[in-house]
Amino acid sequence: MNGKTILITGGASGIGYETAKDLLQRGARIILVDYNIEKGNQAVKQLSFEIGYNEKNIRFMECDLRSFESVRKFAKLYIEEEERLDVLICNAGIAWAPNFLTKNGFNTVIQVNYLSHFLLTNLLLDKLKQCRPSRIVYVASGSHRTVRSIDWSDAFTQFKNFRLWGAYPVSKAFILLFTYKLKHDLYSNDVDVFAVNPSWVWTSIHSPMREAIGFIPFIICFPILYMFKFILAKTPKTGARTSIFCAVEPSLQHSHEFYFEDCAVETVSSLCTNHSLANQLWNLSCQAVRM
Repeated sequence: MNGKTILITGGASGIGYETAKDLLQRGARIILVDYNIEKGNQAVKQLSFEIGYNEKNIRFMECDLRSFESVRKFAKLYIEEEERLDVLICNAGIAWAPNFLTKNGFNTVIQVNYLSHFLLTNLLLDKLKQCRPSRIVYVASGSHRTVRSIDWSDAFTQFKNFRLWGAYPVSKAFILLFTYKLKHDLYSNDVDVFAVNPSWVWTSIHSPMREAIGFIPFIICFPILYMFKFILAKTPKTGARTSIFCAVEPSLQHSHEFYFEDCAVETVSSLCTNHSLANQLWNLSCQAVRM
């Protein structure tokens, strides 16, 4: 990975941090992206303490995925100041959010997990094409299989969503539909696109759960989740393996496969490989982000 520049959203903690750590050790230049400046700077210091690095090989940049303005500002700065982008890893994500809507008027989970990554990808696409062969890796989830249909009138607001897990599964289904379309559109451009399921990893993604679902559901659900954490949950280091695999594995260049779990090809729901739905989502997303 010497000479490669890799951008990781949500790179200051959890899976993103472990991904950055591994790729730094492989010789890549890493751009850590997070909305929390203090956490980002701390991650840089921690990486220095754990493995050491040349200061030219790592950079922290601020970007708040809850704001399209912040995404555009970040992308503009990146294009102006960074020469390369060889791999884009869209790792940042939330399961719940205290504030239901962003200032852009969309469901916070949908915007952070999907819409802002849709916008960021398109803003940085020319940079990726300049550095081809290049790659894009999205962190998805097996929860996409629980989504049976899409209400397009409520797709990005999710007012009609009454699931305990809220908009999270839908956001991941959108990621996979986006990946599916992008895979086909960019294949001839020598830009490989993948989505990965890290499985269940216990990270700070669970932090806003109480505020988002309410006290009573929280005291019922959280102890159960916490108990299963010790049986089923992966560590961030283990959860990062498939993202790293899709970012570096030579045999995946020009691969037609697009969804991976445990560093192996995994099946995806039929909904997320529907050309018509993928195109409809793309058009609606362009309108939402005003692209």
